[in-house]
Amino acid sequence: MMILVAQAKDTSTGNSAPPMDYARLRCTIENFSKLDCNNHYSDIFYAGGYKWKIQIVPKGNYVDFLSMYLVVADSKTLPLGWSICVKFFTLSVINQNPELTVENEAKNHVFNDNGESWGFHTVIPLSELNDPSKGFLVRDACTVEVEVRVNSEEHVKRKNKEADQKPTSSETKRTTSKFDPLFVDIQSILEGESFKPDKFVSSFGPSWTIEEIICSKDIFKQCLDIDLDNVIQLGRDFELKKSLSILLSSNAFPKNVVDEITKFVANFVQSCEQYEVAKQDLREVLEKEKSIDDQKNAMKELSSNKFLPVRKQAECVDQEVDELESQLTERKAKKARLSLVLEVLADQANALKQSLVRDEEDHVKFCVLKKTRQRR
Repeated sequence: MMILVAQAKDTSTGNSAPPMDYARLRCTIENFSKLDCNNHYSDIFYAGGYKWKIQIVPKGNYVDFLSMYLVVADSKTLPLGWSICVKFFTLSVINQNPELTVENEAKNHVFNDNGESWGFHTVIPLSELNDPSKGFLVRDACTVEVEVRVNSEEHVKRKNKEADQKPTSSETKRTTSKFDPLFVDIQSILEGESFKPDKFVSSFGPSWTIEEIICSKDIFKQCLDIDLDNVIQLGRDFELKKSLSILLSSNAFPKNVVDEITKFVANFVQSCEQYEVAKQDLREVLEKEKSIDDQKNAMKELSSNKFLPVRKQAECVDQEVDELESQLTERKAKKARLSLVLEVLADQANALKQSLVRDEEDHVKFCVLKKTRQRR
């Protein structure tokens, strides 16, 4: 189900049809969890006189995130060398709670025959999206929204027409000079010196429109604010390379840094490949570290939940054994003392016994003697 939320009307006809520079489309995808396709597309809508559609990657574009892109739907029918400058566009995943809606925004992006789609690889984690308690899936329906504002000027031009319609170098310089302060840090990054306005040259060549150069400057400025690895990770490497190529061919850089930037662009593809290799190596290192951490956790679990309790029990038994051994030693000593007493008593008993035997013998003799005397 697709709902057209807002779309400007043609001022000449009053119809919701091209040309118009703004549109907002809301699209509800039923049975979202059951989608088995790699890509899902919305219906076509119009903005700026061009046909657009949303590309949705339900399982993620090689990442564990929902991926979404804005696509020029009629790119194959546009003339060679076409380009469309979009002032801004947003791709959103609607939540039941509007405050939790996830929105991704891009500004001043140029769509052309080298890049008919642009968007975001990591819109929202799939684990969060597919969790019914998070409010993004309602009865297994996912609602997404796109908002687009296209530059109102004509964007699809053949290169020969662009060259004929270009302003003079002086006009170009006056039009774009206001963007020069945005690139103060370029000089500092490449030379380590402060920016000097009198060294900045803005004599554009005949191949690019002012609009494309302005967009390239803005894109370059955006990429300068993030690390190169993040540029590649966010999928903006092609955009950065193209913007650098446009700025180089239009002489928009200070002359003393052109060679360095040219070398950077020439090695850009190789740098991206090296980055991918390094990223793979890093992934393997992280997996190894995770394996080590898992083993450490297992050892910690074994130590804390099994080894330590058994060791404590063993210590208690050892303590009991020590106490019993101490008691045994005391009892052995007591036994030894009692044995000595018994020996003394035995000696006394033996002496008394012998004395008793002698007394009995004497008594017997006395009795016999007494009887003998009585007979007489």
